[in-house]
Amino acid sequence: MIRFDFQMPDVDAVLREAMAEVEKDLTEKVRPAAVPFGGVAVKVEREADGTLKTINLQGTEAAIEAAQAALNC
Repeated sequence: MIRFDFQMPDVDAVLREAMAEVEKDLTEKVRPAAVPFGGVAVKVEREADGTLKTINLQGTEAAIEAAQAALNC
């Protein structure tokens, strides 16, 4: 008799990985758009369950506007 035992990943672990991927994608969009204006620092705050709460952008006003425009595309 052949027996297979599959273990599904933990839901919290999957959520953390998904949010990390979203954070990475956001950062990859924002930084190149803001570089001509001095660049931005991206800071992400998370909820207790690991979901994204806020994204803070620090830099010149023009760089932040360019970063926001890149996010809205």
